[in-house]
Amino acid sequence: MPETKPDTSTQTLRVTEIYKSVQGESTWAGLPCIFVRLARCHLRCVWCDTAYAFYGGDNVAIADIVAKCREMECPLVEITGGEPLVQPACADLAQVLLDEEFTVLVETSGSLPIYVLPAASIKIMYLKCPDSGEADNNCWDNLGWLKPTDQIKFVVASRGDFEWAEKVIREHSLQD
Repeated sequence: MPETKPDTSTQTLRVTEIYKSVQGESTWAGLPCIFVRLARCHLRCVWCDTAYAFYGGDNVAIADIVAKCREMECPLVEITGGEPLVQPACADLAQVLLDEEFTVLVETSGSLPIYVLPAASIKIMYLKCPDSGEADNNCWDNLGWLKPTDQIKFVVASRGDFEWAEKVIREHSLQD
């Protein structure tokens, strides 16, 4: 899909929090990272650790989010949630951050189409295992949109989840 520069002059996103910490997951683990946690999620995974992001948050202009990231002086930014793709302007935020030369990670449940995100963003996509209660919401078409730099994660709560994840990895050649 062709990428065009978004008009973000009036766009806002519902933001739960913006903070700098150390990346604790993925191949980026151990690196300083700015987390932009967007509010809202359409899923209700039984083990969710960020249910506080389901509601609330503040409307923040994309320009203000980017300014806050610049102030924190860290080249790595992760857009997370909730589910960030519930808010269509998430893709525009990712593009503006990329234009500002940040490395942009987008952590998503994989239940909504990821092709809306800029190609240069790095998708960290969860596939929901059965014990999450949300496995029926996996958007399997997303697997075709992943690049070699993107990552897939499974939250495994049981032996059954582990076996399901192994089967999915084999069936979709995710090891490749």
